[in-house]
Amino acid sequence: MRTHYDLIVIGAGPGGTPAAMVAAKFGAKVLLVDKREAPGGECLFEGCIPSKVLENAANRYADVAKSKVFNIELNGTEQIHWESVLQDKDMIVKQRSQGALKQIDMMPTLDFKQGNAKFVDSHTLRVNEELFSFDKALIATGAKSFFPNIAGNGLDKIWTNRDVFFHETIPKELLFIGAGAISCELVQMFNKLGTKCHILERSQRILKHIDEDAALMVQKNMIENGITIDVNVTLEKIDYENSNFLVYFMQDEKEKVLEYHHVIMATGREANLDGLELDKAGVEYDRKGVIVNEKLQSSEEHIYAAGDCINAPKFAHTASYEAGIVAHNMFATQPHTVDYDKNSWVLFSDPQVGVVGIDERIAKEREMDISVEVYDFKIDARAQINKRTDGFVKFIIDNKTKVIVGVEIVSEDASSLIGEASLIVVNEMTAIDVLKAIHPHPTLTESFSKLAQQIFLKSMINQWHF
Repeated sequence: MRTHYDLIVIGAGPGGTPAAMVAAKFGAKVLLVDKREAPGGECLFEGCIPSKVLENAANRYADVAKSKVFNIELNGTEQIHWESVLQDKDMIVKQRSQGALKQIDMMPTLDFKQGNAKFVDSHTLRVNEELFSFDKALIATGAKSFFPNIAGNGLDKIWTNRDVFFHETIPKELLFIGAGAISCELVQMFNKLGTKCHILERSQRILKHIDEDAALMVQKNMIENGITIDVNVTLEKIDYENSNFLVYFMQDEKEKVLEYHHVIMATGREANLDGLELDKAGVEYDRKGVIVNEKLQSSEEHIYAAGDCINAPKFAHTASYEAGIVAHNMFATQPHTVDYDKNSWVLFSDPQVGVVGIDERIAKEREMDISVEVYDFKIDARAQINKRTDGFVKFIIDNKTKVIVGVEIVSEDASSLIGEASLIVVNEMTAIDVLKAIHPHPTLTESFSKLAQQIFLKSMINQWHF
């Protein structure tokens, strides 16, 4: 005997849970399955939420330590109570996961089940020992830390980002392997808490996938604050002896070794498809994840995939966007397709980096005719008052239409500014359109109108140039 559902969603993270809830609101009978006892996914339990709780505490602690910059004298006995920070983290995680469960309980056609799911065939799923049939399915199992194939006996003892959130004391020293988004956020956070931090990166700079101007600004800040960065390295071996790691690597054709008590592997993410037995369902996949079309359908049209388990931008908010596309395409008459050209994201580094739309690299790959205009925070009143003039706002403009197709922000508060930038790109605004908004002075949001004015004046000069 097997229970039948209109839709089964595998994975209760930011891709799976919203899709399940929307489908239930459409009146569908839905089963939401996750290996954890409550919804939330890695973002809630081991990713963005825990990291931002800890990052918030670290930033505020650093502000206290740097109070002299604002002519404030403290007594020098300031300290951070790490155990209380971890308690705050646990409380917020529990509050949000239990809140999601309560929402599910209020939906009569939505069931939640904890367990490991695997396909039996293209219309049957096994969860633990129970069989369930379905008309449609959504795979939203997220991603996991990628571990490169490295020699040595220490690989299975290395931390990932999830491990560091459960360590009861602040580590005295940390070696980070990889300099992507996760690594750069964590390394600056722990640096502010007094941890000796060191990065090994195989590329020529940190944050190789983002704009070089932004990445180098973050890298400069790291070095100025005592973080050691070694680039152009090739890992050779990681051994574990006497409670310490020995990390062997090549740099400048020389073999080097570092000894650290704690090492964090942050060399990227890969789709979390282990144990699903997708072959039995006829679902095609590769090393980048489940293969989907623009409607997020897999090779089996009634089985969809969304979130970090597909080859798309790996952000919680993007997964939720995809969840809406999936739910619509399953139950509405007119299909929707994904458009990542309007996607936005924030790197919670110091300074923060916020990006929406098409960046210079993508524009170059597409051979677009663009111009790039930059407003430097060095001349900004609010940035000067805050004593944080390191940063800029950058517009990527399509020269044919004059539409702003991308915005990049480097600022201490890019996470707040990116909202307006998203509206600029989504509404396909020009610099003239941005000029119509009257921004209050002195604020960082004033940078948008300042840059728009800069662009307008340049166009006028070019138009009347003799």
